[in-house]
Amino acid sequence: MITTVDCRLSFTVEITQIERQQQWLIDLERLFDPEQQPPPTRPLISQAVDRYLRQLPNRCEDSVDHVVAAHIGKIFRSFWWGLFTCYDVDGLPRTNNDLERFMRFLKSAQRRISGRLNVHDPMIRYGPFLAFLDQQETEAQLLERLVHVSHEAFLHERQALETSLLHEQKRHRFLYHRQDYLADLEQQWANIVNTQES
Repeated sequence: MITTVDCRLSFTVEITQIERQQQWLIDLERLFDPEQQPPPTRPLISQAVDRYLRQLPNRCEDSVDHVVAAHIGKIFRSFWWGLFTCYDVDGLPRTNNDLERFMRFLKSAQRRISGRLNVHDPMIRYGPFLAFLDQQETEAQLLERLVHVSHEAFLHERQALETSLLHEQKRHRFLYHRQDYLADLEQQWANIVNTQES
């Protein structure tokens, strides 16, 4: 135990430095808090973050701090265009954590269904339609839910799915059967030209 403490003591300067740099990120995260009173607006938040980033070099105590502060400023500035969108759109979450959690849930469900580790293909093939599949829903519950869907809405969504599948089919043919795909395109083009000349 004493040996461990002795080893830790030799890194006291580095630990203090990392804690100081961590505090900068905590301060920035607090500036973005949507629960502030009064409710934050895009101009107020962007001004506060900009002010903090401009003052950050003044908080640096050594060259490593300056490098970290410059990196934080560079990353925040590179994402500036999208950092404050949630304050303009009601109901838009500040982070995409919920979306990523939902995508992880969809992938896990597809792994259980297919038994495959890689579920990239169904995600690309069915896209947003995959989100409508509920693994816990019984057939009776599904039929009950579908009763409330109008025939026109069903046909519209079915057409959108078929368009999506056709696009994916063309992409697959281009990637894996390129010569056949291009020959087919050339034949279609020749048919159109021949029809126009007739």
